[in-house]
Amino acid sequence: MHSGGPDPEPETWRERSQLAVPDAAGSQVDPAYAYVARLAAIDAQAAEDSLAPSTREAYRRAWEAFEGWAGENSLMALPATAATVRAFVAHLRSRPAPASLPTINQHLSAIWAHHAEAGLPSARQDGQLRLRLQGYARQDQERLVRQMSALMVRDVQRILAVMEEELLVARRDLTDERALRKAELVCRRDRAVILVGLATAMRRSELSRIEIADLREDVEGLVVTPRWTKRDQAGTERHPRAVPRGASRATCPVTAMRSWLEAAGIESGPVFRPVTRWGTVGAKGFTPQVVRTIVQQRAQAAGLPGTWGAHSLRAGFATQSAKNGVARHVIMADGDWRSAAVDRYMRRGALWDGAAAKSLGL
Repeated sequence: MHSGGPDPEPETWRERSQLAVPDAAGSQVDPAYAYVARLAAIDAQAAEDSLAPSTREAYRRAWEAFEGWAGENSLMALPATAATVRAFVAHLRSRPAPASLPTINQHLSAIWAHHAEAGLPSARQDGQLRLRLQGYARQDQERLVRQMSALMVRDVQRILAVMEEELLVARRDLTDERALRKAELVCRRDRAVILVGLATAMRRSELSRIEIADLREDVEGLVVTPRWTKRDQAGTERHPRAVPRGASRATCPVTAMRSWLEAAGIESGPVFRPVTRWGTVGAKGFTPQVVRTIVQQRAQAAGLPGTWGAHSLRAGFATQSAKNGVARHVIMADGDWRSAAVDRYMRRGALWDGAAAKSLGL
């Protein structure tokens, strides 16, 4: 009979699973509860494994930033309205150094994840937010194309020649074996980073995370199948990149990769790693920022005019391919482009091919 009091809240399967433990006397509980407990454990483990520890930590920091900003502006963070999220994104763009689209997306992913864990609806499907993100992406792409110079084959040849000269000087002048080994390793690593990065058009975040298990040598060259890309963070699509053998041994990315791995003694784990001042190779992979530093420093050391960074490799891939007559859809597929941004590189690649000023005889 109904006691007249309020109805108890219905138990969720997670709450019921908490009862699925032996009692103090060690007697067995209802098998149904034990079954539900196993399901809860499997579910909890899947939730834990859904994000890498580094990603989970990044989401935590991003959520704290959003929650703090919302509190300072008397806005509700959980649940957050679409207008609040759009205002937060505008705040990220209003800083002296505007947040890039990847940074914005990381903050948004943290917000969506926090809402999902709380069982609350989010503004993830907000059409106005998607339009704003498209606008920010266009702004970033235009600024990036304006700022970053494309690393063409002739530029790479110049960089590699200067690197070889520097290594010859180090072999002649350095008496410390550890310093000499460091110079040798850094030279081989940087050569592999530049050549493989140019040949694959990988983003710096993807290039820095390649592992030995992602490499497979083929008759025609090297196949790189990264388990993680910017567009496929779950690794479900696995888009392989073909790295053909070079026409010249000096600029062959396959030879450069093999040379680096053999010298560094890397047989498993991350491919590209830091080199210590004692001439040893680190156990962990280096960060994406190191790719930018390598390209920038090597281009400047070679005396190349322009603004250089990791994106110069992708820009160089598209620009050089377009200049060599490669079809647009092939460039987009091989470089994992899904927008018309690649057209800017194609126009740049064809700029000098049909220049009427060449016929002036100046």
